[in-house]
Amino acid sequence: MAASFPVRVCYVVSYFHPLESGAERQALAQGIELCRRGHSVHVVTHAVDGLPRDEDVHGIHVHRWVRSSKRGPLFAPSFVGGVVRSLLSLRREFDLVHTHQGLWEAVATGLAAPLLQGAPTLVQPASSGYYGEAEELMRTHGASILRRLILRNSAFVAISADIEQQWLALGVSPSCMTRLASGVDAEHYRPGPSLMEERLLRRPRVVFTGRLHPQKNLDLLLDAWPKVTANTQANLILVGQGPERDRLAERARALGVGDRVQFTGAVADPAEVLRAADVFVLPSVAEGMSNSLLEAMATGLPCVATDIGGNVDLLEGGIGKLAPAKDPEAWSNTLIEVLSHPDLKRSLGSSARARVEREFALPVVIDRYLELYRRILRPGADSPTAPSSN
Repeated sequence: MAASFPVRVCYVVSYFHPLESGAERQALAQGIELCRRGHSVHVVTHAVDGLPRDEDVHGIHVHRWVRSSKRGPLFAPSFVGGVVRSLLSLRREFDLVHTHQGLWEAVATGLAAPLLQGAPTLVQPASSGYYGEAEELMRTHGASILRRLILRNSAFVAISADIEQQWLALGVSPSCMTRLASGVDAEHYRPGPSLMEERLLRRPRVVFTGRLHPQKNLDLLLDAWPKVTANTQANLILVGQGPERDRLAERARALGVGDRVQFTGAVADPAEVLRAADVFVLPSVAEGMSNSLLEAMATGLPCVATDIGGNVDLLEGGIGKLAPAKDPEAWSNTLIEVLSHPDLKRSLGSSARARVEREFALPVVIDRYLELYRRILRPGADSPTAPSSN
């Protein structure tokens, strides 16, 4: 058991609550749990017009200090410089730095590391595959220099086997790499009645939650849907917003399934939609460890996902169904199988919920992060006022 001294951590993440994507949601959830336990959490993130420069969010000290150029060659140096300046200004407030993304955030902490008076810097890439940081790094001008800066960080966390393999291949030492996981609030995301029943197309419902973005590969799902509708009574519910919505809606109409696909837009609480669902789907081409998939598993839903990234880690071993990312026929057949066999649906859903309770419930995950934090900190790092001396 790790020593019980309190930890003071500073997260670095591109954006933060109320702006949300996977990394931001996970940083918020983990930060709330750490604060609940009496630890200290600061966040360095982008400035956002209309939001306070400094704000406490559920006990987390949020500093929206980083101003960067919106696009073009000035984005990277302005963002990296802003993060470095922010970390130096806050140095007396934290014992270690934890990035929740792994490209420019990790470049910034690697550059800042020699100036942080020994505070460890922990890098956690958010995803793998084409949209993941490792592949994006290798597509970026000056990749060899950026890679060397990133490798100056003290430690790395991989939330999937795929991420681990990619970053070891980039040169991260195995001794600096730890496999951990994302967490989910299994008390909030749980089976039960829903307030959304009357607002959705009739059951059975196959539900996706997330960004309507090319990474989510929703064309695959729509291409599979005509065969599903010909063989079942299922309706497809797409929950979320994003740049693909209008095009996807037109594609559903062109495929003749527009009346069997519902676009809800953003919803206040995805848990209510998940409790009104019968099957959850995630056809992404790239994932780290999907918050949406964890939430569906916690709700006790049978899950069908592409056989990539963290999806495999979560669903292998009969916990869910995996299907190829470029095979609509395989997706049609898998969805028809699950929808047509109530016993299979119940078995997959109960297995998913049990696995979340055992391995991915937020308190379990935070215990593991605290063990890692304390392992990379020296025993005297819990001083409430002085910077860490290691």
